[in-house]
Amino acid sequence: MSYAPDGSLEKVERQEADCRDLAKRLGWTISEPYVFQDNSRSAWQRTRKRPGWDALLAAVEAGDVDSIIVYHGDRLMRQPYDLEKLISAADMKSIRIASVSGTRDLDSPDDRFILRIEVAQACRESDNTSRRVRRGLEVRAGRGLTQFGGNRPFGYGVQTGTRTRTDPATGEIATVPVYDTTQVVSEEAAVLAGAVERLLTGQSKAGVVRWMNECSRTTEGNAWTGKTLDGLLMSPRISGQIERGGRLQPAAWDGIITPEQWEGVKALYRRNAEKYRYPGRERRYLLSGVAECWNCQGTMRVRPQSGKNRRTPGLFYYCHACRKCARDVLRTDAYVVGRVLGVLNAPGFLGEVLDHDGQPELGAEIVALEERRKTLVEQIEDAADDPDVDPVLAMRALSSYDRKIADLRQTLAATSDRRRLARMVGMTLREWGEQPLDIRAGTVKTLFRVVILPATWRGRGFDPACVDMRRKLLSGGVAEAEADVDEGRQAEV
Repeated sequence: MSYAPDGSLEKVERQEADCRDLAKRLGWTISEPYVFQDNSRSAWQRTRKRPGWDALLAAVEAGDVDSIIVYHGDRLMRQPYDLEKLISAADMKSIRIASVSGTRDLDSPDDRFILRIEVAQACRESDNTSRRVRRGLEVRAGRGLTQFGGNRPFGYGVQTGTRTRTDPATGEIATVPVYDTTQVVSEEAAVLAGAVERLLTGQSKAGVVRWMNECSRTTEGNAWTGKTLDGLLMSPRISGQIERGGRLQPAAWDGIITPEQWEGVKALYRRNAEKYRYPGRERRYLLSGVAECWNCQGTMRVRPQSGKNRRTPGLFYYCHACRKCARDVLRTDAYVVGRVLGVLNAPGFLGEVLDHDGQPELGAEIVALEERRKTLVEQIEDAADDPDVDPVLAMRALSSYDRKIADLRQTLAATSDRRRLARMVGMTLREWGEQPLDIRAGTVKTLFRVVILPATWRGRGFDPACVDMRRKLLSGGVAEAEADVDEGRQAEV
């Protein structure tokens, strides 16, 4: 289904049953891991994500399937671009497509010709439907109305009747109310107006949310949160306006607050955003989220700890999951840094990194491919006026560019850690301390798997045996426990 607003799967299940019946008649065997559904996702809109379609293309490219069964061709493709991608992926693999209307062979030029005509016709039908829908929405917007659908907005919606609806989970038919969302609900409008007044007079948003939860709930019956309040207050609906073409115009309903009050609320939000900027979750400790607990394999976090004989509170890496592991931050960091610097300064380590560093010209190659792809896209757009450009071949070439660029980017991402290691090779302790903390933590995580073990003694000092650091291989995986640990360097740390 292209549109299933209530999440219904009934029609999709019927389509799948018909496809399975067709497979029996044709004598084709269905592989269950390769049954894909993209319910309520348009095959016409290019911006819509279709995980099932992407998985199908990947299976075809990998040679995992040799035939495709679909309820109807327009359920699979409504864009010539998608058909060319499928043809490119199935090129010379004898892929057959079957539906109730018949079977096509992608290796056959005649079948490809017919498929292109059918997909072009389906695309035109979708274009016509889209044009009519947009025109209808423009007419409604001209009358001060919004589009259909969605939940009842808070503050608006007087019940005018009921309608029946099928529950997608149980299949039961239920009666649901129908609302006129141009009518103001006086009780909810009073709550909303009070919230705006409280905000403009200086009460905090958290205080307003607490007050609203004491006297009301959302239209779905949920408690108010800061996020739901933000969405409600930033909508022009509550001021009796709608947005059309980037400009505000009067709506077909009365506002709960005045447009001036609404502008005041927006100005308040802007001032608060500038005054209280969110700095992000900046890393503060080297092994926080990197070191693992020996007992539950959870990641360690930092917490303060004090005791009777401790003059100043200390910081410990602590497992908040099982609460069975803790280790001093400063001493653990010092030991781990010593081990890391020992590897970065080891003879032959730079050669090990460069041997696995991949191709250094990957970035330049991706940039060149992107430029050539951009030129090809411009040629496709002008294909109607240029008789020398074959649009079919151009679309196949575009698909090849996309596939090549994706492969190169994946390779480039895999070598990013190695490039960072190459930059860190040979660093001294002072140079290490000058690097950003997230770079240092990433280096530790790339080189070692750090596991905090139970302590083997009590009292002062640091026990190196309580930290298990297993060297990670640059080709993937973790090496066995190192036999050439530098005991003198451990004692020095």
